[in-house]
Amino acid sequence: MQMAEALGKIEIKSVPAEQKPLSPTALAIQKSPLLANLREISDFAACLEILLQSLNWRGQERNIAEAMPHFADELDLTGFRNVMANLQFSSRPERIELHKIDPRLMPCLFVPDKTPALIPIARSDYGLRIFNGGTGDYQTLTGDEMVVKGTAYFFSSVDVEEQKFVQQKIGWFWMIMERFRGLVYQILALTLLLNLLALATPLFVMAVYDKVVATGSLTTLVYFGIGVSIALICDMVLRKIRTMIFAYVGARIDNIVGNEVFKRIMFLPPAFTERATIGAQVARIKDFESIREFFTGPMAVVLFEVPFSFIFIIVIFILGGPVAFVPLLMLVLFWLVALAFGPIVRDAIGATARFGSKRQELVIETISSMRAIKYSNAEEKWLSRYRELSAQASMASFKSAQVTSYLTTISHVLMISSGVATIATGVFRVFNGDMTIGGLVASMILVWRVLGPLQSGFVSLTRVAQVRASITQINNLMNINSEHRDNVVNSNRKIKGFIEFGRVSLRYSPEADPALVGVNFDVKPGEVIALVGGNGSGKSTVLKLLLGMYIPQAGSIRLDMTDIRQLDPIELRQMIGYAPQTNQFFYGTIAQNLRLANPAASDEDIANACKMANLLDDIEALPKGFWTRIGEGTGGQLPTSFQQRLNLARCFIKKPKIMLFDEPGNGLDFEDDQAFMKTVSDLKEEDVCSFIVTHRPSHLKIADKILWLENGHMKMYGPTDEVKPHLPKDFL
Repeated sequence: MQMAEALGKIEIKSVPAEQKPLSPTALAIQKSPLLANLREISDFAACLEILLQSLNWRGQERNIAEAMPHFADELDLTGFRNVMANLQFSSRPERIELHKIDPRLMPCLFVPDKTPALIPIARSDYGLRIFNGGTGDYQTLTGDEMVVKGTAYFFSSVDVEEQKFVQQKIGWFWMIMERFRGLVYQILALTLLLNLLALATPLFVMAVYDKVVATGSLTTLVYFGIGVSIALICDMVLRKIRTMIFAYVGARIDNIVGNEVFKRIMFLPPAFTERATIGAQVARIKDFESIREFFTGPMAVVLFEVPFSFIFIIVIFILGGPVAFVPLLMLVLFWLVALAFGPIVRDAIGATARFGSKRQELVIETISSMRAIKYSNAEEKWLSRYRELSAQASMASFKSAQVTSYLTTISHVLMISSGVATIATGVFRVFNGDMTIGGLVASMILVWRVLGPLQSGFVSLTRVAQVRASITQINNLMNINSEHRDNVVNSNRKIKGFIEFGRVSLRYSPEADPALVGVNFDVKPGEVIALVGGNGSGKSTVLKLLLGMYIPQAGSIRLDMTDIRQLDPIELRQMIGYAPQTNQFFYGTIAQNLRLANPAASDEDIANACKMANLLDDIEALPKGFWTRIGEGTGGQLPTSFQQRLNLARCFIKKPKIMLFDEPGNGLDFEDDQAFMKTVSDLKEEDVCSFIVTHRPSHLKIADKILWLENGHMKMYGPTDEVKPHLPKDFL
């Protein structure tokens, strides 16, 4: 009860009071461990597994469970398509009647306008065979039952190898942009129409000067006014449509690029991430934000406007002849100045980004280490560090602003010069009778129309350089080999647990001391190995190597006679249970935190794992049981013993043949420690191999062998009775 009271203040999301009655088939689907994260079964959730089976998908249950949303209470259409996308299926929607779906495109997902989702599977002489997501049953529709309006979603497998080829050829970012080719063509078409409509204003002004003012005809003015009004209304409508397309593309790029960048960082080899600061990782994620802002800001419009400047130059040539050379000359001057300032802009942007990133890293480090700073009375030192980095960042920003100011001044001078040159050239043509006054005014407007977008782009050269740098950074990130391979599905490999370290050596970095030197031992299934030694002796390094977190520079590690370098790191970690020394839980329910280790675990699996960790009774005593929310914000309310046992339960839930425990006795009282040792002893009968990094003498009682490490070297290895007498007393 004390445990329940201690956790009573944790915010818990209420459980739905009632659910609609389901058919026996739907109830069976609801009990599926793949959908265990969902509190409510939905028609889309019911259709998911059936569609994958019908598509002959050959993955494992774990793949589906990992693709499911983590916090959603039910699976909706967006979540359904995201799950399929995570499983490497692209989707294409189409409004269609059910009976008109081509049988060659089945199976697919069909969402009727008024009834639950269903899966058309095949058509025969007897009718249309479907799976009804609302009832959870298979049905055969005939006659008018098939005349249903809705939206069909057709799924096709993504060719990962072809994607890699295209990525190597044009770059990852531009490969993603290929998805929007159709929308880009639409934007170009709209921009062309808008530029043609933009001719209405200068031509209207010319007509007023030459036709209305000269003749005094108000009727002509009315006709011209109606015409230009129609053009302005069309311009407004087309601009609104173009803005909506830009907003859609920006939002999609934000979603796609953001998710892929985060995914790539998550699956980078630990050697790339553990040595990098948190601020550096955040900077990687923020790189794509400038790209999103580019497509949602005015720069994207400028990019599409500039190519159509030739339309206005042609009209200027028709109206004023040689006057058209003025904007052409200015275009050349803008281009030459941009080339001259290019290196300066890149240097300024690079310095600003570099010092800004360092300042951000210090801020994040300060926030995450605030207690340690206060314990060390180092506030003044940290403030001094921040002042220095802030000064460097401010100076870099000042220089970047100066470059922008220079560009703004030059562009302003060029624009004024173009206006003066246009008037000077046009006046002589008016005097000679080669050009009307209205034509001169119209030419002036068109010159500004040509150079306006160019000036905006010129002033924003620093932003363009920043976007280019971000695209390069993202492409470089995506070219790094990831631990996760989209075209590889978990093979559900079964292992026995034979482990062999053959003269393994590891150095975390070239300048660091060796973490392991020539470590040599072997383990059989069912054995319990105790790893002992002083701090920094290499005990945790052995566990990291077994998990595939690092690759040894020398020697080999074999699992069932297979070098672990030949195994997929993700698959390797799925076969091994690991209880780290530091407990780390994430915002979510207790069940969700446990399923992070095994997403396909059933409710029974979770209960059994908690029972093995001597935790089940404490969880059941909570008001909401396994639905109690825990995480970063509530971790301090969890008793240390509860956290450690939950940490052990997350290891047990995988049911692996190899278990790694890093200081499992931390926070456990006598009763819980005895329960842990009994569980490990019971697992020996199931041929489970356990590694225990420990300083507790009690743990040596269940150990079959002891691995004694000191400064990365193996001092002794052998049966417990032979090694234990040689251990220094201060080890235990």
